[in-house]
Amino acid sequence: MIFEYIKFNNYRPYYGKQTLSFKNKNKSPNTVYKNNVVLIGGLNGHGKTSLINSIFLALFGHRKFKNQKEYQEYISKSVNQRHIQEGGNEGSIELGFSDETGTYAIEVTFVNNHYEEFRKIYQLDNNFNKSREIQLSNEEFYDFIDARIPLDVAQFFIFDAEKIRDLVGDQETEETIKAIQKVVSLELYNQLLKDIDKVYNDFTKEIKLNVNDKEIDKLFSNLESITDKIESLEQESQTIAEQLEKLGNQEQTKQRERRIIIGSTSLTKQNLSKAIGENTQKLNQIELGLKSAKSNQLQMLILQPYIKKLKERIKKERNFLDAKIRENAKFAPYEDFINELLNIPTSPQLNEDQIKQLKRYGKAIWGKINKIQSAVVNEKLDILHDLSLGDYQKLIYYPETKSSNLKEQISEKQKIEALLRNYQEKFKVAPEEVNTSVLDKEIAELNQQLGELRGNKRNIFNSLNKLRNEKFQLNNTIKSKQRDLEKLGPLEAKLDLLERLRNGTKEFIDSVTILKAKQLKNEIEKIIQQLFRKNEFQRVEFHPEKFTLTIYNQLGNPIDLMSRSEGEKQLIALAMIWALTKVSGANFPFVIDTPLARLDSIHRSNLVNHYFTKLSDQVIILSTDTEITQDFYHELLPFIEREYVLEFDEDTKCTNIVEGYFFSKEVSTWQV
Repeated sequence: MIFEYIKFNNYRPYYGKQTLSFKNKNKSPNTVYKNNVVLIGGLNGHGKTSLINSIFLALFGHRKFKNQKEYQEYISKSVNQRHIQEGGNEGSIELGFSDETGTYAIEVTFVNNHYEEFRKIYQLDNNFNKSREIQLSNEEFYDFIDARIPLDVAQFFIFDAEKIRDLVGDQETEETIKAIQKVVSLELYNQLLKDIDKVYNDFTKEIKLNVNDKEIDKLFSNLESITDKIESLEQESQTIAEQLEKLGNQEQTKQRERRIIIGSTSLTKQNLSKAIGENTQKLNQIELGLKSAKSNQLQMLILQPYIKKLKERIKKERNFLDAKIRENAKFAPYEDFINELLNIPTSPQLNEDQIKQLKRYGKAIWGKINKIQSAVVNEKLDILHDLSLGDYQKLIYYPETKSSNLKEQISEKQKIEALLRNYQEKFKVAPEEVNTSVLDKEIAELNQQLGELRGNKRNIFNSLNKLRNEKFQLNNTIKSKQRDLEKLGPLEAKLDLLERLRNGTKEFIDSVTILKAKQLKNEIEKIIQQLFRKNEFQRVEFHPEKFTLTIYNQLGNPIDLMSRSEGEKQLIALAMIWALTKVSGANFPFVIDTPLARLDSIHRSNLVNHYFTKLSDQVIILSTDTEITQDFYHELLPFIEREYVLEFDEDTKCTNIVEGYFFSKEVSTWQV
């Protein structure tokens, strides 16, 4: 699935008709780089969030909002204010996309202060013109969209990169686990197993009706009793799952409240003191490195250009001399011949000029007859260096010092010094440490309840496994008794087929689950090594039953992911999303807002070079000018398909879509 365009018509900050085209048909194909990036720049408050919400609104409607009230509130205030002041009353969005079945457009129209949307879907031709309207009910539309990008997995493909780090803390929730299993197709397999179980149960009841043996009747009664217990336990498990989800949401809400409080007062004296200490230590290490470089590498850096020129000169001289030797060897027979010839006395005697001409012309004729091509260059080259082969090899392979690392150290030093000055100024007016004890107590109580519920669920899971084993043993006993009665006939073959199908499906699911977990583990491990500058993460595991991620340090101990920095949690969450994309084999478009916030320059560079350009066939990045800076922009440039800037006009309070990025934008507004 690929997004083709999105059109705004008086939607929120976008006044009038404006279009973002995600594909560039006029751009010549790039055979070296995959043009998979659409770069959209915009400062805070210039319309990036409205853009993401428009995609959610087009695809999922009210289903993406927490409740109907929040959805109606959003819809009723979605018409551009300037348009309303001019007497207008309606606005709309239109999202065009393509997949293997064709090209489509979803058009959503809304009316100011009305709580209802008007939705249409069209099939488009090759020029993105509407060829026909597709008539679908609401349920048919939801099925149409979920077949392409399901609602509960959209969080992995359209997201705010700063918020996606919550995935690290939410990975053990039922909702997240189900979403991950859906992405890698395990949910589909589990549903298949449930369907086979239902057919098996229905079929055993049918067999009972055809057999009157008392002993078998008793076995069937036991089977029904076990089946009832299984159904009861499954219902109890479902109830606990709902309670877990409810309590989990409450716990997440409390955790977010706590993070907001801590985040809003993160610049306390204690935190600032810790940050000052850490950065002072970093600064000392960098200064030691620079001091070492000054004493050991400064002379090498000064001599570097002269060493390079010397290498080029002696290499040129060596090639010239080698060519001379090869040419002389080829013309050695000619030299012997011409010397013998010129030793013969002539009358009149030849002068020196004539002899030189004979030698020169004779050599040319000799080379032509014997098909010898002269390898010596025509230019004259003075040999300035008389070097032995050993001396030549020493000079050619003499190491050259590069200054790039030194530049990075100096740049990092300047950044840390500026940061320390900023911290020290803030320290003077910083508040004391905040008290979150009330929230901590509430979170602890919720975690205790969650732990008890999870324990109950595990016990139910074990009981269900035991009962299912008893059920299968009973079925085998019934089959044996029925064979003795010779009353089954073709029913026996059907029951046997169902049993083999069920066992085969269960075995397949177990194998696929382990395989998917291994694949997720390998992909997460691979991208973490590329994204992180530290080698602190030694090993990664993805649990095949819990479907959760565990990372181990160099000592083999599991790392508390929630204690990591916000930037590291963001990178770990992005690594999980990378792995899900690779393992699922799906080709979803990605829309990522503020992807580089809270990351330092090295981690930003790793994301730009190893993540965005390889993630999917379409990665739409929404960025501020302080994230995708000019350096990162030039690194991304070969991969960029389209680029825009969202410019907010303070006078009209509207956003204009301008083609180009912050560093290359054109003057004219991109409007249709």
